[in-house]
Amino acid sequence: HVMNGWVKEALPGVDATAVYLSIHNPRNETDLLLSVSTDLAQISEIHEMSMVDNVMKMRRLDSGLSIAPDQFVRLEPGGLHIMLFGLTKSFKVGETYTVTLVFERAGKTSVPVTVRAAAEAAHHHH
Repeated sequence: HVMNGWVKEALPGVDATAVYLSIHNPRNETDLLLSVSTDLAQISEIHEMSMVDNVMKMRRLDSGLSIAPDQFVRLEPGGLHIMLFGLTKSFKVGETYTVTLVFERAGKTSVPVTVRAAAEAAHHHH
């Protein structure tokens, strides 16, 4: 189950942006988000933000994102997220696009993501 998908409006001159969403694993076994595919960008990677010695570091999860049984995982600013590099289109705020998540057990899931303005994304809490 994937919900609340959104993508941050790319800043002028920046050829990358981030996708955020929430994932719930309804199964009684761990699943793995292996990869993300989308025609919105040439490269999509799963990243994790973490504080290391008071410095925010971003690292790519090469082995995928593990989701335990009945676990609810939020990809949100400052935490886990999907990075898109080499954008193939200019995102318009309010438009909805599709990204495909590839899970080890659940297979492929297409997820709608709505574009939010960068400024709004920074102040959006819920």
